[in-house]
Amino acid sequence: MNYTYNKHKNAASALENIKLSQNFLTDRRILERILRRSTITKADRVIEIGTGKGHLTSVLAEKCGYLYTIELDRKLYEYTKQKLQDKKNIQFIYGDFLKYQLPRQGKYKVFANIPYNLTTEIVLKLSKTYQPPMEMWLVMEKGAAKRFMGKPCENKVSLELKQKWNMEIVYYFKQDDFHPKPKVDSVLLHFKLKR
Repeated sequence: MNYTYNKHKNAASALENIKLSQNFLTDRRILERILRRSTITKADRVIEIGTGKGHLTSVLAEKCGYLYTIELDRKLYEYTKQKLQDKKNIQFIYGDFLKYQLPRQGKYKVFANIPYNLTTEIVLKLSKTYQPPMEMWLVMEKGAAKRFMGKPCENKVSLELKQKWNMEIVYYFKQDDFHPKPKVDSVLLHFKLKR
């Protein structure tokens, strides 16, 4: 078998799995409401995982100083880069967040509506990196958030996370807040790096 073909086939398959596990937030009122739960200001450098069609990206760019937004889907990347070209404080990055080099110095925060099938990988990458974010707000499945918080019982990951992070669910979504509508309950989980 041709390695190049398999490589592209695997990348296409991974992208399809992400699409199936991604639920988009498009209502500006909800996006503004959840951003008010954050401490993001014009002084902050922020990373967004998954640009999508730019609904959250646009609101984030209005609130932060500079935004790095990473998108794996080439069509969405091109579409949103064109759509938001007037916003000068956004750097659009085409690629896989799990392969993206996080900042090695300087403070930054993360705010993202992540694909549910990559929740653990994303949280582990962010929490175990050399220079972790000061704070992160991640939209995720409620059950995953509770497991990270060690509820109803502690686990290896929750115990590791609690050494460096304070965690709190700061927003509970309705299933109707998303499209397509997820089959699970979703929350906004806040991680704050312990000093």
